[in-house]
Amino acid sequence: MVTMGRRRRNSCIILLALLLLASCTKPQEHYQYAVLDPDGIQDAVFRFDMDSAVSYSTFFSCRYDLGRIDADNVKLFIKAVSPAGFTYRDTVVFPLYRSAAQAEDDHNTRFNIEQNWNANIEWTWRLNVASAEHGVWTINARPESYQGLHSLGFSYSPSGKKR
Repeated sequence: MVTMGRRRRNSCIILLALLLLASCTKPQEHYQYAVLDPDGIQDAVFRFDMDSAVSYSTFFSCRYDLGRIDADNVKLFIKAVSPAGFTYRDTVVFPLYRSAAQAEDDHNTRFNIEQNWNANIEWTWRLNVASAEHGVWTINARPESYQGLHSLGFSYSPSGKKR
């Protein structure tokens, strides 16, 4: 009888720990990646479900070859399509770094180098974005130049309740 009580108590502790871990994570925060078409024929396409009662922060990421990059930045042409079909366009220029020292003062960008030739970078696109439209949004992104770029990623995370 004592072992049964311990098992039940241990099971409850494990269940409570799992519930606490689940509540600490952001269930909608995730990354979607697209391998870039070297011929530049297809855009990278990402989809995310936006709740109209929440604001979001959005991020782009990129993996690139340090030896093949011939620019200090990448220009992205972005098209966002709402669930109702409305289209919004944006053009942004994000920095490309060759060393961690270059990136250390940039608080909106995360950067690291892998295997001495591949760089991974994450840029903040928009903070606290909110929409009156609920549903699945589509984000199309196309770099101006594909030289040295391997893949493009998109992520979003809830940043708070809308006011």
